[in-house]
Amino acid sequence: MTTPLRRLTAATLAALAALLAGASLAPQAFAQGAQAPSAAPAAADGPKTPLPAPTPRAAQPGGDRRAAADPDWPCIQPKVGALSYGQMWSGAPLEQALETWRQDEAVADLVPVIVARRTKPEEAAAAIDKFAKDAGAEKNAKLTLLFAGAFEELNTTRSAILTGIERYARKQRTLSEKIKQESLKLASERKDMATQNSPEFQQKEQARDWDTRIYDERSQALTYVCESPVILEQLAFTLGREIQARMD
Repeated sequence: MTTPLRRLTAATLAALAALLAGASLAPQAFAQGAQAPSAAPAAADGPKTPLPAPTPRAAQPGGDRRAAADPDWPCIQPKVGALSYGQMWSGAPLEQALETWRQDEAVADLVPVIVARRTKPEEAAAAIDKFAKDAGAEKNAKLTLLFAGAFEELNTTRSAILTGIERYARKQRTLSEKIKQESLKLASERKDMATQNSPEFQQKEQARDWDTRIYDERSQALTYVCESPVILEQLAFTLGREIQARMD
């Protein structure tokens, strides 16, 4: 069993943690010993990498799986809302299994193992094999519960990431506007040589540069994190295929 989930790098996971915690970066968040960026003349129109204004997205194939155009969605990847198990599961309906899978101790123990990032593909496959053999005559019913649990856990995590990405994007828009206003004010004050050389002006310029650096760091992290919902969706498809392959 192969899965793209292993592409979640340390940088991605760190950014994910910040998203899910609702954390905001600050100058102290940069590497220890980092020097503040040197003051440099800035364009009056804001940061070098401003958040693009939201633009309408073309309709996407896939029916109601695709969320409507969302100004809070900053990713190139189309936003797909809550997953539907019907597209990755051809077995029995899961409505009841989604309600009861935690009541089966073996299922409840295995689900977090097969959805965990640290679990290697071959380890997950071996665990599913053993689970299917141990289930005996109840194999199909138990495997149905197993997929229901994996699907629910992945869907819940993925939904939290979507919410975090949108929250992050709103913060970026706010920061982008702040940098723009700071740059406009600095450009106006720079016309006066005495003001330009004052300590107060230098402090304002350094604060603007810090804000710009924070913005750029966030943008880079968001680029990685935007892949995560797709990766989790692909893992759900992979687990569904692997589990169904072991059913009679």
